[in-house]
Amino acid sequence: RPASVLPSSSIAYIIHHHATSSTMGLAEIFRSKGLSMANCGFLKLNAIFPVMLGLAHATVAFWCKSDVSASVVAAMPGDEAKVPLFVAAFMPLWSIILSIVALQALAAVAPNGYESQRGRAQKAPGEIERAGNPGWIERVQSAQYNNWESTIGMICSFYVATELKLSAPLFAKLATLFFWCRIVYPIPYALDVDMMRTQIWLTGLYATAMVAFAALFPDTIIPLLT
Repeated sequence: RPASVLPSSSIAYIIHHHATSSTMGLAEIFRSKGLSMANCGFLKLNAIFPVMLGLAHATVAFWCKSDVSASVVAAMPGDEAKVPLFVAAFMPLWSIILSIVALQALAAVAPNGYESQRGRAQKAPGEIERAGNPGWIERVQSAQYNNWESTIGMICSFYVATELKLSAPLFAKLATLFFWCRIVYPIPYALDVDMMRTQIWLTGLYATAMVAFAALFPDTIIPLLT
């Protein structure tokens, strides 16, 4: 079963401790090796993206074929048929948890703490860093926005799969992979390891796309995954 969620204040402390110490060097190491999409030009972007898309497909296909996926699905709450429903139910809560982590961090380090009278303005894109707060708080808040966006796509794909009765084992495997991509995603985001974060995002997106298109075109898509 998924690990219990730590109190949001504890999550904020852990990320702050690591993001302000040696792990800040991690982002710099990746960038020094060219493993970054920061200030990415047109040619580099279009050279990297097909590789990342290929890695996303390879990851999803490997996952679906692996015995590990069956074990992880079995460890999820509920039986196989309920796994996609659990994922759909949990994703909005995960977004809220990420928002609370950012809120707790602001309460701890911002000069005026968390300004509830202008909470949305204080956490608006760009405002957290502009006010002199640690950049990782801004990135966790951005991860929350991204999770809401991913949840919208997930709901659409899950609806298609449910209506067309995608096989329960494949549906559960893809939903579980999406779940863990979304759980892991905020970590490289907070640490500013942008290429890793983008690869995890793309893998989760690809998994949700396969949920819908495997249901729509089973004779074409399912052989690519199993």
